[in-house]
Amino acid sequence: MNLSLYVPKKDQCDTCIAYQTKNISEEEYNSHIEKKEAAREEKGRDKERALEDKSLLMLTLDLQALLMCPKLEASALYYKTKLGCHNYTIFNVATRQVKCYFWFESEGDLTANSFAFCLSDYLEVAVDDSITEVIIYTDGCTYQNRNLIVSQALLLLSRKKNIVITQKILERGHTQMECDSIHSVIERAIKRKPIYSPQNYVDKIREARPKQPYEVEFLTHEFFKEYSKLKYYNSIRPGTRTGEPVVTDLRVIRYNPDGVIEYKLNYGDEFSPLPRRAKIGEPSPVDEVPQLHEDPLPIKKKKYGHLQELKVVIPKDYHTFYDNLPHEN
Repeated sequence: MNLSLYVPKKDQCDTCIAYQTKNISEEEYNSHIEKKEAAREEKGRDKERALEDKSLLMLTLDLQALLMCPKLEASALYYKTKLGCHNYTIFNVATRQVKCYFWFESEGDLTANSFAFCLSDYLEVAVDDSITEVIIYTDGCTYQNRNLIVSQALLLLSRKKNIVITQKILERGHTQMECDSIHSVIERAIKRKPIYSPQNYVDKIREARPKQPYEVEFLTHEFFKEYSKLKYYNSIRPGTRTGEPVVTDLRVIRYNPDGVIEYKLNYGDEFSPLPRRAKIGEPSPVDEVPQLHEDPLPIKKKKYGHLQELKVVIPKDYHTFYDNLPHEN
């Protein structure tokens, strides 16, 4: 009968917990719940549109929790620093297709430039002549989604593809999306499975959903571009003075082909243009984005030493990978 015990969520909403412990007022809590419901209703409406209208591309995206390599049951791993691996997941709501951008810390970092280029790379291919509008749902993580660098990238792409791109931010603490279930599937696929190198993660992710396998791109440092060099806007803050709205108040950001960024502070508001246009010029389809990393990124000397010590519990076939990791002297 598919019955099981309910397991509470590991990460619950801070605002809801604060209200339960009587650390915030009922008025603040009610405002929070209203925003949560408004975001879910908006997402539901957009999902219905995306399933019916083939010209609308609706995406949800998120970064999976940090994956460590190697991942073994050996006790030798407990007190050693390990290699960090990252899986940035993009889900097409209409087709249920999934693409995972996977890299480890020697090939890329976790700056806004990395996420901006992964998203741009996906949209360059996904937006063809049949697509007239793109809607993206994300959480409000500032270094990952809600920042000037990602906005510059999406504005350039809007101009390049001549389409409207709308980014919608879910309410903090209630950012459940389809990507979460994808990450759960991946976690089950790697549970109690030995991981000796990042390539093992890539293989397991590809095998995690047999009927409609996830597409995985294993990235190197040559992949990433530096969108922070673009200067179409000098800020995406909706206010200009002390006490006025800040970046974290943004709920909807719309990028228009004419080079204008508009915003909403609430889903029910009307769009307003951002007040902080730069004077350098409009985005152009011929604008080039420079390379972000010329060389692989060196890991800390201590981490390299720990990984060398862990080779005792790793098959010899993988030793060369750890020996060749760039590291500080």
